[in-house]
Amino acid sequence: MKNLSIKILAILLFTTIASCYSQQKLKTVAFEIYAEKNQPMPGANIAVKNSNPTIETQTDFDGKANLKLENLNVEIGLSILGPSITFKLFENIDLVKVDIKKQKVEYYSKNRILKKDKLKVKGY
Repeated sequence: MKNLSIKILAILLFTTIASCYSQQKLKTVAFEIYAEKNQPMPGANIAVKNSNPTIETQTDFDGKANLKLENLNVEIGLSILGPSITFKLFENIDLVKVDIKKQKVEYYSKNRILKKDKLKVKGY
C-alpha cells in the first residue's frame, strides 16, 4: 500500500512539473493602422499568415488592435478594401505602426523605434 501511494505521488508530481514547462508565454503586440498620416483605418483585418488555427483580429474605430502570439517571427497579412498587404514581425517588438498610403511599417519596443520598412503591397 505504501509503494502504491509513493507511485501515485510521483506521477502527480511529474505531471504537475511537465504541465508547468509546457505552457508558453504569450506576447502581446499592439497594431496601429493608418490610411494616411493621422487617419486611422477602422475594420482592417490583421492575421498571422499560414496559422492553424487562424490567429486574427480587427482594428477598432481608432485603427488599433492587439494580437497575443507565442512566436513573433511570423508574417502578417493585412486585409482592407483593395490591395493585399504583408509584413513580417520579429522578436522584441511590442508595437507596429502601418501607414498604407506611404506603404511603410514601423516597429517599436518600449516606445523606441527599432526599424522602418516598406510594406509588400499587391493588387493596388
